[in-house]
Amino acid sequence: MGCGGKRSGMLAVVMLWWSFVITTATTTTRAAANWTLTGGNDTVMPVGGSVPGGVYSDLLAAGVLDQGDIYYRYNDLDYRWVSKSNWTYSTQISVDSSLLSHSRVALIFDGLDTAAEIVVNSQTVGYSDNMFVRYAFDVKDQLQEGDSNTLEVKFESPVEYATRKYDIQAEDYEVPPKCVDAAFKGECHANHIRKMQASFSWDWGPAFPNLGIWKDWHLVGWDSMLVTDVYFSATPTSDLPSRPDASFRPGWNITVKVWCDASVESGEVEGSLTLSLGDIYTVKKPITANVENYEAVLESNFTVDENQVDMWWPNEYGAQPLYPLTASWSDAAQVETSTKTVRVGFRTVELNQDYIDSSNTSLGRYYRMKVNNVVMFMKGSNWIPAHILPEYVTPGYTRYLLRMAADAHQNCMRVWGGGIYESDIFYETADELGILIWEDMMFACSMYPVDDAFLSSVTAEVITQVRRLQHHPSILLWAGNNENEGALRDDWYGTSTNFDQYKADYIKLYVETIRPVTLENDDTRPIIVSSPSNGLESEEEGYIAENPGSTKYGDVHYYNYYMDAWKGEGFPRARFASEYGFQSWPSFKSMRDVTVEEDWSSTSAMSYHRQHHPLGQEELALQVGLHLVTPQEDGSAASYQHYIYVTQIHQAMAVKMETEFYRRWMSSITEDGEGYTSGALYWQLNDVWQGASWASVELGGRWKMLHYYSKNFFAPVITSLYMTEEDVKVYVVSDLIDDIQTANLNIELHRYDEFEPKLVISSDISVEGQTASEALSLSIWNDLHIDTHCQHSLYDPVDVCFVTSNLTVADSATIVPDNFYFLGKPKDAPLVHAQVKVNSVSGPVVSSGGNWTFTVQVTSDAVALFVWMETDSPGYFSQNGFIMTQPSVDVLFYAGQEITSGELESSLTVTCLTDTYPSRSHTQEESHDMKDRVFHPNDLNNVIFL
Repeated sequence: MGCGGKRSGMLAVVMLWWSFVITTATTTTRAAANWTLTGGNDTVMPVGGSVPGGVYSDLLAAGVLDQGDIYYRYNDLDYRWVSKSNWTYSTQISVDSSLLSHSRVALIFDGLDTAAEIVVNSQTVGYSDNMFVRYAFDVKDQLQEGDSNTLEVKFESPVEYATRKYDIQAEDYEVPPKCVDAAFKGECHANHIRKMQASFSWDWGPAFPNLGIWKDWHLVGWDSMLVTDVYFSATPTSDLPSRPDASFRPGWNITVKVWCDASVESGEVEGSLTLSLGDIYTVKKPITANVENYEAVLESNFTVDENQVDMWWPNEYGAQPLYPLTASWSDAAQVETSTKTVRVGFRTVELNQDYIDSSNTSLGRYYRMKVNNVVMFMKGSNWIPAHILPEYVTPGYTRYLLRMAADAHQNCMRVWGGGIYESDIFYETADELGILIWEDMMFACSMYPVDDAFLSSVTAEVITQVRRLQHHPSILLWAGNNENEGALRDDWYGTSTNFDQYKADYIKLYVETIRPVTLENDDTRPIIVSSPSNGLESEEEGYIAENPGSTKYGDVHYYNYYMDAWKGEGFPRARFASEYGFQSWPSFKSMRDVTVEEDWSSTSAMSYHRQHHPLGQEELALQVGLHLVTPQEDGSAASYQHYIYVTQIHQAMAVKMETEFYRRWMSSITEDGEGYTSGALYWQLNDVWQGASWASVELGGRWKMLHYYSKNFFAPVITSLYMTEEDVKVYVVSDLIDDIQTANLNIELHRYDEFEPKLVISSDISVEGQTASEALSLSIWNDLHIDTHCQHSLYDPVDVCFVTSNLTVADSATIVPDNFYFLGKPKDAPLVHAQVKVNSVSGPVVSSGGNWTFTVQVTSDAVALFVWMETDSPGYFSQNGFIMTQPSVDVLFYAGQEITSGELESSLTVTCLTDTYPSRSHTQEESHDMKDRVFHPNDLNNVIFL
């Protein structure tokens, strides 16, 4: 971002309010918000344009798109004409003589979406073809002094552009896929245009192929050099310990590179470079910059002594100290100055892929992350764009989503390769919260062309993004693509018909272009060719492994919608699970905002329209029906809400069981080399619209049940239960560095029709740090005695009881969430029709930070499963979707705005599983005997199973 002040020496500093990057230069001109948008095949009158922004949001603001909400009902289809039209943004620029007096004047765009012709005073100055490239167009010869300079950015329809590029390529050979699955309701050929791939639709989102000037722009004049990006490398001067130690403050060897845009095409430029690292280090030295193709790289090395800086740590391993690093270039006459400040952290990262046993290589390789020489289990999720229109994503919303991930104990997040390289605020927030970012390059689920023009565009893209992001301590690694190795090897799109060609293209793009360009601009962190991949094993097999999904190497993406996920076994014992998950629908409150009453059914046309995953509705019904009674469909809003509720139960439970499985295998390996799992990143954290998806947080920030469960299954210490043939296995998993010397483990056997546990097994244990170990193995017959405690005249004993676990640590600072396990299936259980209600709301307690916390007392007259509270008030609960095994539970509500206890109480609703069952008879309602209110199999006569 080149910004600056007048050549006379009066510097104007422009600081983008969402960024910690400051850039000053000699002269910067930016037009006011007086852009005009024209186009739409001449069917739309000129309207006001927003920069940064996009066509869809401008047409909504102007009332041309009159539904108000871009996501209302079928707008993704009804508004598709927008993306099939050409559009022009135009404005006028005032230019004075001081700007034109500079030797170079450039029009700089940080982001153009996507294919556009840039015209200044009716003269074409350049073209764009990549959403992710920073463009600098020389315009000195086209500008005139005065207020009447015209700037036009003429965008071509991205749909038509991609189709045209596909047709040209297909004259030689087809680069698949030709089109997305029809269930996506999308557009074709996203792989032939360098823009957000998901804007053409995905199986969790709509197609809104946007157009516009989506990032900032500047008109800059200068005579020397502009600082554009700052590279930072820090290597400790002494060996790091293998455990976090706040008192250990090593020295660091520092390398700083400063990338500059020069005013001359080639030659030498004299000047000086000033570097400062907070108040720790400052140096100014003369430099002769060597310029090639209008670019220069300035380099400086220095050392930070011991005890001068603290180390940066991932979330829950330590603090995240950040230090301002400022690079300032001055010309030889000290007239021009260009400055940029970034924040840096001191840490090391390593992707360890050593053989597990060098004497027995058949066991495979590790795939584990070491940060500051500490092996860490990566706990987290995958990130998709926070809105299909990037201009609608605010800094506050970005911070909120990342804060919610950190609060759920996440230390890693994968930025998925079909979206965008995220905003500066995203990575700055990750730096602050200690969330490591697995950064995919933006290539996903496709083959890609490799003609010279495409590779040139990709090279510029990688340079732009790697240089922009390199200094962030949160960036863990670069990954060349999402799932393209697997797509090629496993013949997703008929690639076997021309495999050698597609393999050569794959290597040319990712191995011979993206990887070397990335390493040239950032040699401080790992780069992997694909995700998932076998890592080094894939490379040794020529970059396309025979089995890219091997569990003995690399990372795995695993989805299975036909298994019984609640059992807690049967998942792959992968080295690293970088994608996995199950679907659910967002809350009724979210769906209500973009639908009408006729849409409120799981079988409505709208439900099938919003379900973009092929066979998604059928698979979701199958999964729900494995363990839960599918609610009756009677056309009411209540039955629709019950359907949404049970899909969220299933998602939360399935992801819970799969995540616990991966955590249980963190320190174990089978004889044939499966196990030593080192990461679990579920798909996905956030939603892009209101529809069926794998997200744990809905569009707008409301938590699904899954996100509440993720707070528990990602806790630093957990108990985890699962069942083999007739044994309940109880594991304790700890990410803590230190051992827990004294802890008390309690296992309780509960009946569904009684509050009091039938059996309590207590054991004093110690917990080894960074280890998952079996603490107990309990026979359901000999230890839990379910034949005695779980007798029922109508039910099998395994269907009558469930198990809970509680671990109490002597150190009260270590809180271990309670856990539970169903011996049978809830749909087969003798559930009592529990009457759950909100008994009282007290508070708020207002913290010094202005947080409003209320205490909500929930009561029940029977054991209640999946107790779920909702409110229209922004905020979230301390727990939700929980199992009530006692008559009263206190839950905290953290309000997102100032409200009263009365307002909160009046908006609260509470639901439990039996609320979704057929209504009780009058006799059952009147009964004071819980067993008279048990839900019997005969009550299923009127239940519709999908």
